[in-house]
Amino acid sequence: MDITFHWSDYLMFAFWLLVYSAIGLYHRFRTPIRKKLNQCFHRNPQEQVKQDDTETIFLGNRQLSLVPIVSSVMASFLSAVSLMGTTMEAYVYGIEFVCMILAYCIAFPLAAEIYMPVFYKLRLTSAHEYLEFRFGKSVRWIASLIFCLQMWFYISLALYAPSLAISQVSGLPLWISLLTTGAVATFYTTLGGIRAVVWTDVLQLIVLTFGLLLIVIMGIVKVGGPQVVWDIALEGKRLQSFSFSPDPLRRHSVWILAFGGAGMVLSIYGGNQTQIQRYLSCKDMKTARRAILLNIPMNAIFLVIQLAAGLVAYAYFIDCDPIGAKLVKKADQLLPYLVMVLFDGIPVIRGLFLSIIFAAALSTVSSGVNSLATVILEDIFRPLFYFISGKDVKPKSQTLLATLFCEFFPQFHLP
Repeated sequence: MDITFHWSDYLMFAFWLLVYSAIGLYHRFRTPIRKKLNQCFHRNPQEQVKQDDTETIFLGNRQLSLVPIVSSVMASFLSAVSLMGTTMEAYVYGIEFVCMILAYCIAFPLAAEIYMPVFYKLRLTSAHEYLEFRFGKSVRWIASLIFCLQMWFYISLALYAPSLAISQVSGLPLWISLLTTGAVATFYTTLGGIRAVVWTDVLQLIVLTFGLLLIVIMGIVKVGGPQVVWDIALEGKRLQSFSFSPDPLRRHSVWILAFGGAGMVLSIYGGNQTQIQRYLSCKDMKTARRAILLNIPMNAIFLVIQLAAGLVAYAYFIDCDPIGAKLVKKADQLLPYLVMVLFDGIPVIRGLFLSIIFAAALSTVSSGVNSLATVILEDIFRPLFYFISGKDVKPKSQTLLATLFCEFFPQFHLP
C-alpha cells in the first residue's frame, strides 16, 4: 500500500505525547506550586500541603474524585489490542460480541458490592496484602510474583501489537512507536504517580471516543448513509449471528459471552491490582462504588461504537475485502487500514488516529507500570527487607524506591 503518514500526522502525534507529558510534569510539581500559592495569598499558615510519599505516588493520598477514577477504571484495560480486535470481530464475524454488555451487568455490580468494600475497609495499598491476612505470607508472595509476570507480558503485548500493526500499514518505523510510547508513559507515570495516570486516562478516553466516532461518521458518509450500512450488514449476515446454543465448545454464544465474559471481567475489576488501586485511591467508598457502576453504561456505549466501526468497515470494503485481497497482512490491521483509506488526503486526521491507537496503549502501559511498582515495593521489596534486616524501609527511602521502580522496570517491557 502506498498510503503513508504526512509530516502533519507526526506533528499531531507529537502534540498529544507532549500533552500527556505535561500532565505528568504538573502533578510532579503540584505540591511546591500549592505551597507557593498558599504563601502568596497568605492562607492559614497551619494549612499544610502534604509532601509526596508512597501513598501520594500509588494512591493519590486516597483523595481522588469520581470523574478521574471512573475514566481511569475504564481506560486501564482498554488496550489498543482490544480496540483493533473488537472492530475486526464485527467485520469478520458480526456483532454477537455486543452480548458482553450482559457480562458487564453481572460483573460490575458484584465488584462494587462484594469485592471492593473488602479491600477498601482494610485500607490496603496492595490487593495482595489481603492474601497474607487470609492465607499467609507465602501465598501473598506467590500471587505477587505471578501478577508481576502476567503484567509484564500484558504490557509488552499492549505496546508491541499496535506498534507492529501501524508500522506494517503506514510505514511508520516500529522502533519510533515503541520508543516514544514507552518513554512517554514511563515519564509521566514516574513524575506524577497515580494522579498523572488517572488524569491522562481521562484525556485519553476523550481522544479515543472522539476519534472512533469520527471514523464511524466519516465511514457512514462515504458509504452513503446509516441505512446503507445497515442493509449491507444485514445482507452479509453480520447482524444475525446470535446463538443461544448451550454448547460450551462454540466460538461465541450469548451464554458464553454473558457468563464466561462476566468471569473474565470480574477477574479484572474485582481482583486485579491495577483496578483495586484505583478503588483505594477514592476519597470514600461511595465514590469507588459509583465509579465501578458507571462503567456499565460507559463500557456498553464504547463497545457499541467499536462494533459500529467494524460494520462501517464491512460496508465500505464490501466490493474489495482488504483481508482477502492481501492489502493487509493480518485482520487486526483492518482499523488502521480503514483510517488510512478513509482519510486519505486529510493528513492531520490520520495523525489523530495514530494518537487514538497510542492513547489506548499509553493508558494500559502507564496503569501497568504504576501497579507493578506498587506490588514490587509493597509485596516483595519491603517484606524481603524486613525479613533480612528486621526493620521496615524508611519512608523517604520508600518514596525514592517507588520513583525508581516506576522508571526502571518499564525498560524491560520493550520487545
